[in-house]
Amino acid sequence: MKSALKNIVLVAVVLVVCGLLLEAMTRLFVDDGMTYELEMWKYATQVKERDFRPDMGHKHGANRSASLMSVPVRTEAHGFRGPAIGEQAAPGVARIAFVGDSTTMGWGVAEQDTFAHLVIDKLARQGRKVDGFNEGVGNWNTAQELTNFKDTGMKMKPDIVVLTYFINDGEPMPTYPKESWLDLHSAAWIVLNYRLDSLIRQFGPRPDWRHYYRNLYRDDAPGWQATQKALGEFGQIAKSTGIKIIVFHLPELRELEPYPFQDVTDKVKKAVDAAGLPFVDLLPTVEKMDPSSLWVTVPDPHPNSKADAAFTDGMIKQLLPVLDDLCRTQQKGC
Repeated sequence: MKSALKNIVLVAVVLVVCGLLLEAMTRLFVDDGMTYELEMWKYATQVKERDFRPDMGHKHGANRSASLMSVPVRTEAHGFRGPAIGEQAAPGVARIAFVGDSTTMGWGVAEQDTFAHLVIDKLARQGRKVDGFNEGVGNWNTAQELTNFKDTGMKMKPDIVVLTYFINDGEPMPTYPKESWLDLHSAAWIVLNYRLDSLIRQFGPRPDWRHYYRNLYRDDAPGWQATQKALGEFGQIAKSTGIKIIVFHLPELRELEPYPFQDVTDKVKKAVDAAGLPFVDLLPTVEKMDPSSLWVTVPDPHPNSKADAAFTDGMIKQLLPVLDDLCRTQQKGC
């Protein structure tokens, strides 16, 4: 009996030592500041927080900071990425809200290189009186973006909303399984789980990214149905408040010419048109470029600073007439 107990203790000690060594090696040699799964884990644990409302799920915590994909990320008191902003713009200043997911938040892009920052900066350099805030949060869909905008964004009294639409915005509400101690604290565990999942996706029956995205837009897909409803509510907000809401479509950057999801873009445009909102496709701003030159990293096709710069030019072209109208009618943004 004593011998058996001794063996159990010995095995337990060996497993613990091996686990600690694996964790140390992961943090020393794998965690280089650019490993996608580890950076997403840091984002989830250091910047995000759970919001238990069924139509929210998660959001940015207030006054958080972290280094993600080797760039600093900070949030202010409302969870917006960037510096603190007053509850109301100064007289004569047109306020622009940027609403979206990780592509708007600027995953892997320095704050000053995100299109949310560049649009405001370039307009200000042209002499326009503008300010703005970045309400983008990773892994949000359009319904979550709507909930947060009604809860927080509208309180900031924006005059214009740049509502960005990316193809995964048609996803249903995320699920939030209960997290274990390892999920919260072990880098090695995160890497192991991610690599196993990648193998399953590569060799298992799960659909590839093309089929995955297209399946989101079946007429009976619950995420797409919720997305259309959310777009409709954004349209109602624009009508009832006078806020100028423009939907900018951001292309999926793996393949650009020919673009494999034009049918999905057309479907989204139809829903945006039905909501009474302007729809602007930003694919033409990047379609002649090498797709991989627009990615944060080769395995991570989030838009990088080059893509954001191209999107910025496309956005400003559409925003200038809106600012001209605000200047004429409300003496803002002149």
